Amino acid sequence: MAEDSALEMLTEIRNWIRAANFASVHALLESELPDPQSRTAYQMLDGKASMEQVRIASKMSPNRLVALTQRWTSRGLMEVVEDKKKKRIFDLSDFGLINTKD
Repeated sequence: MAEDSALEMLTEIRNWIRAANFASVHALLESELPDPQSRTAYQMLDGKASMEQVRIASKMSPNRLVALTQRWTSRGLMEVVEDKKKKRIFDLSDFGLINTKD
C-alpha cells in the first residue's frame, strides 16, 4: 500500500516537472536538432536501433552521428542503456518537431 502511494506521488511530481519545463525542453530540442537529419537520428535512437541503421536512415557520417550522440547525452537528451546503446529521453512528436509518419 505504501509503495502505491509513493508511486502516485512520484508520478504526480513527474507530471508537474514535465509541464513546468515543456517550453525550455522544446527550445533545447529545437536548438540541438536544427535539421531533418538530426531529428531523424534522434527519434530513431530508441535503445533498439543500431548506430548503423540510424546512420543510414539519417544519411549521416559515422563520425557526425557519434559526435551528436555524445553531445545529446551530455546535455541530458539521451541516455546510454544496456550494450552501450543510445536511447532518447524525449519523443519529438510530443513537441511537434517530427511527424509520426516520418
